[in-house]
Amino acid sequence: MIELVRPFPPPLHRRHAWQAGDAVTHLDGDPVEDILDLYYYCPDGEHARVTIRRADGEFCEITVPVAAVDTITSCFAPLEFRTCACRCVFCFVDQNPPGMRDGIYVKDEDYRFSFLYGNYITLTSIGKRGLQRIKTQRLSPLFVSVHATDIEVRTRMLGIKRRHDVVAQLADLVDAGIEIHTQIVLCPGWNDGPVLEQSYRELLALAPGVASVAVVPVGLTAHRQGLCALEPVTPPIARRVVQQTSGWQQKARTQTGSSFVYLSDEFYLLADANFPDAAFYDDFPQVDNAVGLTSYLEQRWRDDLAVQADAGELPTVAVTIVSSELAVEALRRCLLPLAAEAGLPPVELVAAPNEFYGRSVTVAGLLSGADLRETLHRLPDRPRRTVLLPPRAFNSDGVTLDDLQLTDLAEGVRHRVLVPPDEEGFVGFWSRLRDA
Repeated sequence: MIELVRPFPPPLHRRHAWQAGDAVTHLDGDPVEDILDLYYYCPDGEHARVTIRRADGEFCEITVPVAAVDTITSCFAPLEFRTCACRCVFCFVDQNPPGMRDGIYVKDEDYRFSFLYGNYITLTSIGKRGLQRIKTQRLSPLFVSVHATDIEVRTRMLGIKRRHDVVAQLADLVDAGIEIHTQIVLCPGWNDGPVLEQSYRELLALAPGVASVAVVPVGLTAHRQGLCALEPVTPPIARRVVQQTSGWQQKARTQTGSSFVYLSDEFYLLADANFPDAAFYDDFPQVDNAVGLTSYLEQRWRDDLAVQADAGELPTVAVTIVSSELAVEALRRCLLPLAAEAGLPPVELVAAPNEFYGRSVTVAGLLSGADLRETLHRLPDRPRRTVLLPPRAFNSDGVTLDDLQLTDLAEGVRHRVLVPPDEEGFVGFWSRLRDA
C-alpha cells in the first residue's frame, strides 16, 4: 500500500477527507504497493476505483476519473529505495568524506529507480519476485552495472560471495522484451584488456536487447583509507582503451546499426583525443552518465546559436564560467570555438580544484560548495564579472554536496554569481543576461 501524506488535490479532496495515516491499498481491486503498480493496473475506461485504508483501520472506496490518477500521485509518500548489499571495490559512496548529510552515504539497489530515473543496479539482490515483476509490468528500459561478464572477476569486483551469471540474467530479461543499458566502471588491472573484450563480445551477443554499453573510468577520492588499493585511469591507459574500443564500435555499427560501446568523455580528455561527432552517439542513450555529453551540448548549443542569430538575440554579456578541471577542458574544446565562430563576447574559463574529494576528482557534479566559494574569492575584484557556476554542482533543492546554497557561495564576492537552470539551455540563458 501507498501512504498518503496530504489531501487529494481539488476537486478530488471532497471525495476523501484525508487524515494522517491514510493509505491507498487497491486500484480497481488490484493490490498496489507503489506508484508502478498504480500505473500498471490503471484501467482503460473513464473511471477507476481507489480503495483507501483509513487511519482508524476502516476502508473506503472512491471513484476518480482515470485522467486524475496522475494528480493523486503527488499525495504519495516518496518511494523508499532498497539498499545495495554489494561491497564493490570501487564504490564511490565508501569514498565520501565524513560529516556530510545522511543521504550521501546510502547505496541504492532498486529496479524501480532504475526504470524511473535511470539508476544503475547490479541485479544481485533483485530476487525472483522482482525479476518477475519487471517482466510482467514491462519495466523497460533498465540500467545495469555489469563491470565484467566474467563471473569470477565480477564477483570479486562486487565484493559478494554468491556467484551471479549476469549474462544469463540479462538474456532472461531481453527474452522478455526488456531493453537494457549497461555500464562498466573500468578499474585498471581488474576488468580492462581481455576482460573488457570478453564483456563487449558477450554483451554484443545480446543486442539489440542490450542496447548500449557505457565505459567510465573508476573514480578515486582522497578518502580511501582502509579500502582496496586501486589504480586510476591514466592518459596512457585512456589511449589504449580509446584505441581498443574503436574497432569494436565499427563492428557493432555494422551488426546493430549503432556504436553500441560508448566511452565517457573523460577517456577522450585524458587521451587528448578528439571527441566523436554527435552522430556517433546515436540517440545519446547514456548522456546522463556523461557519455557523449560534450558532443551533445556542442550540437545543442550550435543549433540554439543559429536560432538566436536569426532572431537577433545573440548573447551580449561577457561571462566567466567556473567549473571543474575536466569540464573546463571540455568547454575549452567545444564552447570557445562556437563563441568565436559566432562573434560572441569573451568567455573566461576558470577551473575549481577539488579539495573536498581530492585533486584526482575532476568532474563538475562532485564539486563542493566550499571549493566553488574558494575559487570565487580568488577571482580578481576588477573588472566586475558575471560568473556562471555548473548546474550539476547543485541538487534539485539548490544545495551543494556540502549543504551550501548559491547565496552562501556568493557572500562577500564582488561579482555577480549565477547558476543556469541546466546545461542544455545555456545559450538561451546567456542570451537573456544583461550587464548588471
